[in-house]
Amino acid sequence: MSLAGGASLALARRSPHADAAWRFVEYLAEPAQQLALYRLAGDLPARSEAWDDPHLRDDRRAQAFAIQLQHVRSTPKIPEWERIASAVGEHVEAAIRGRAALDDALAALDADVDAILEKRRWILERAEGRDGR
Repeated sequence: MSLAGGASLALARRSPHADAAWRFVEYLAEPAQQLALYRLAGDLPARSEAWDDPHLRDDRRAQAFAIQLQHVRSTPKIPEWERIASAVGEHVEAAIRGRAALDDALAALDADVDAILEKRRWILERAEGRDGR
């Protein structure tokens, strides 16, 4: 499984140029433009049609991401998600750079996420009347 993430394109609700902005978003979302961005900056396309391009289709390393794209899920819709994503990045980097063993990095990530979500659990328990009051 892979999580959808990265950059997002958005329009301001009260934009005086909403039509032009929407056309620009549509242009950027076209497979050809996503391939151009991949060639310029290495950003992998979100549109599955772009992955038929030989530059991506024949790239063994890129194919790992193509497989993930077939199983993508939205990120959790919780306010703490950015903090959790940051913790994931920190612990993954520690494991990759050899500053932590994989099992230790995963245990530390689990502890960090548990701490991040502690307040949410406390609030939910109070809302459900499970706090003993």
